[in-house]
Amino acid sequence: MTVWIGLTGGIGSGKSQVAADFSALGVPRIDADAISRQLTQTTGSMALQQIRHQFGDDVLTVSGCLNRAYMRERVFVDGQAKAQLEAILHPLIFAEIERQQQDFQAAYGVVEIPTLVEHPIFQSLVERILVVTCPENIRVQRVMTRNGLTEATVRAIMATQASDEARLRVADDVIANTGSLQDLQQAVEMQHRAYLALFQAA
Repeated sequence: MTVWIGLTGGIGSGKSQVAADFSALGVPRIDADAISRQLTQTTGSMALQQIRHQFGDDVLTVSGCLNRAYMRERVFVDGQAKAQLEAILHPLIFAEIERQQQDFQAAYGVVEIPTLVEHPIFQSLVERILVVTCPENIRVQRVMTRNGLTEATVRAIMATQASDEARLRVADDVIANTGSLQDLQQAVEMQHRAYLALFQAA
């Protein structure tokens, strides 16, 4: 039976790079954000029908996909809209993660879930939690460069997420992303060896 690791971290922490490094080592990888995008890019999907019913036609692009920029702005300023969107998407994401988990047979696999701490329901899908940490100033600069956002916007996004302290309270394992990409890769390889020793012996 595959043991599933919940991988999480704040925006700009490097969690997606960590997930990619695990994947490069042959570890099964499931990406909750990719599932969310898939659910909202398929014209006429159940998710899009529910979102359109809840929020109106403005949430769709001309091609019938989710207008992610519009929706992001809407939920960013409206907590109720955010909760409504999550109520639609989270059960569908949960079910798809569960379905994908059945496709793999390995010592362990990684499920990348950015909001694992904020939404504990997803914790029932994993046996351990791996948190990626990174100094806040580095995260801010990284997201500003990558996404073309202002510092104020990045910090506002961070304010809506769980703190590293909250993540560390539920963490079983931690990777500190404080150096180069090579340093991060070496940290992932070390964690990989530890997981293999732990789960193959079980």
